[in-house]
Formats: sequence, structure tokens, C-alpha cells
Amino acid sequence: MDNNSIAGSSILMRSAATQQTFSATMMKQAAEQQSQIANLLAQNVRQNQKNLASDITGFNFSTYA
Repeated sequence: MDNNSIAGSSILMRSAATQQTFSATMMKQAAEQQSQIANLLAQNVRQNQKNLASDITGFNFSTYA
């Protein structure tokens, strides 16, 4: 192999490694965003359950007619 072939192969390998790093970073960011969305949804559900529970217990029924 001549020097140009070795250099070209090295550049291609470095480029592939860089692409893999970027891809892994993007997947990590997407996973973090999904986790944040899931946490917000869970928080919303908990808040709605508290509100629903307070609405239900807030009713006072009279036994007198």
C-alpha cells in the first residue's frame, strides 16, 4: 500500500468514528428529551389525580330532603 491509500483509509476511519459519535450523542439527547416528557406527563397525571381527589371529597351531600 502506498502512503496515499493509508492516509485515505485513516481519514475514512476517522470520519466513520466521528459520525458514530455524533449519532450516539443525538440518540442520547433524544432519550433525555423523551425522559423529560415522560416525567412531565407523570407529574401532570399526579397533579390531576390530586385535583380529582379534592373535587370528589369536596362534595357535601345532605341526607335531608
